[in-house]
Formats: sequence, C-alpha cells, structure tokens
Amino acid sequence: MISIIFTAWSTPGIALLIVALQGVSLAQAVGVFIFSSALIVLFGLTGISDRLIKYIPVSVAAAILAGILLKFVLAVMPAVYQQPIIAGSLVIAFFVLRYLTPRFVFFWVLLLALGLPALMQDLDFTQLSFSMPAWVWVWPEFDLSLMIGIGIPLFVVTMVSQNLPGIMMLRSNGYAPPMSPLLTTTGLAGLILAPLGAFAINLAAITAAICQSPDVDPDSSQRYKAAVAGGIFYLLAGLASSVIVGLFLMLPAAVTATIAGLALLPVLSSNMFKAFSDADNQLPPILAFLTTASGTHFFGINSSFWGLLIGIVAFYLARHFKAKQAVK
Repeated sequence: MISIIFTAWSTPGIALLIVALQGVSLAQAVGVFIFSSALIVLFGLTGISDRLIKYIPVSVAAAILAGILLKFVLAVMPAVYQQPIIAGSLVIAFFVLRYLTPRFVFFWVLLLALGLPALMQDLDFTQLSFSMPAWVWVWPEFDLSLMIGIGIPLFVVTMVSQNLPGIMMLRSNGYAPPMSPLLTTTGLAGLILAPLGAFAINLAAITAAICQSPDVDPDSSQRYKAAVAGGIFYLLAGLASSVIVGLFLMLPAAVTATIAGLALLPVLSSNMFKAFSDADNQLPPILAFLTTASGTHFFGINSSFWGLLIGIVAFYLARHFKAKQAVK
C-alpha cells in the first residue's frame, strides 16, 4: 500500500536561522543545511525513531499538537478587536458556511477576506509584485564550528518541532506509518536540495493536520486526496510565490491572523477531544498541552519537546502507580 505524507519546511528552523546565520556566507549556510539533513538521514537509517515512537501515548501526542495550534486560534479574538467589521464578518461567515457548504467554507472565507478589505479600501496594493522564481546552485562550504553550532540546533529543532509533532499528528488521527523511512526520505531530499536553498525538509504538522481532519472526508482512507491537492498547490504556489506573498501582505494583519485561526480551529477541537477524552488519565495530556502552549524555550529547545518529555514521564508514572494500587 502506498502512503502519501505531507512534507514542508521547518518554520521553527527558519526562526532559528534568521538569528544564527547573521554574518554567515551562503556557501557556509548550505554546508550547515547538508550537515543537518545528514543527521536526519542517520537518525532514520538506525531505526531509533521507530522504537521511540511506540512509547508516545496518543493522548499526549494530541495534546502537544493542540498546544502548538492554540496560539494561532487565540489570535482570532485580538484580530476581531482590531478589525471588528472585517474579522468579525469572517468569523460569522465561517460558522454559518461551515453548516451550509462545509467542503467549500474556506474558499468563501478567502473571497470575503479579499472582498471586504477591498470594499473598505483597506488593501495595501504596493505589496503586490510578480517575478518568476530562479534556481541558483550554491556549492557548499563546510565549517566545523558552524556545523556544530548551527547544524546540530537546526537538526534538534527540526526533529522536535516538526518531525515529532508530524508523526504524533499522524498517530492521533489513526495513521501509523513507520517513522524511519519518512526521516530517511525527507533527510535525503534535504541533502539533495540544500544547494538550492532547502534548509530543512521534514514532516508537515499544522498543514498536514488540516488535511487529516474529518472535515476533509469522513472516510479516513480518502483523506490522502487533500494531501495530493496540497502538494499540487505547493508547486503552483512556488511558481507564483511573489504574488501569493504579496496578496497576504496586502491584507491587514488582523485578517491574516483570523484566516489562520479559523482554519486551525476544527483541528484544535478534534485534538483536544482526543487528548482529554479519558476522564481517568487527564493529568499527563494537560501537562503536555500547557507546557507546549507556553512557548517556553529551555536551553534553546522548543517547548513541544519539553511538553513531550513531561507528558510521557507523567503518563508512565501514573500507569506505574495505578498498577501498584491494583496489586494492593
């Protein structure tokens, strides 16, 4: 059986690189990208990931994904406060159209997101531009201190903030692909494409979660079509990247935040249910959820890692104490 897995670039990774690559040449940066991708390949080939993933409870996985999504959904209300007419109309339209035309709700919401600001003359047309993408090959330059100082953190951030949430999201939605081949494949893709600027290719988490929600199709075996459509759109979006970026920059920031929050609201809801549906074992997922949602970076490591660690420890401690009480 062929599985279709949504991949993406690491958003936390680019946040790290914006700061870490200051003063670093492009050739040296490509060397860092290759080193980080090689570590991911090594991690996949050894099979360690598949052994580790078996010990991650589904409730904790769902709680971590919910914690990641929470900040995007919470941004909707401040957006409504800033732009009450436009953002408020988008929220109302979302809830009404969700029942009338559930499959096309975001198509109509996007049309409204463009149409309402246009009517109110609240669009910044100076942001629009068009230019075709150009492929430029950059030969790598390997600097040991940069590979250790930036490459290893990039590897850790990509694994913790993207690949682990990505595989946990798959598990929380009832899919259980082996992780090692996924890491090996995405890591090899990163190795090959690094000289073209690909700093990290990894499992998608948030965008893939949207494609795996019940809103896509009640039949979970048919949701791969959303991933295929998403991949095709990615290709088209890459060709028209300057126009798409310009369109979102043209919109008021509050409108963009509202669209993102509404898109992720159903995904947040379903993961909250999966995380806390077991009334007898809610403490581990709530600890994982709160730690992840806090956004705290201990020792420079993303909060989703600490949420995962705390959630797993709490889960197995609770199971241990329950087993001891059962024996008594």
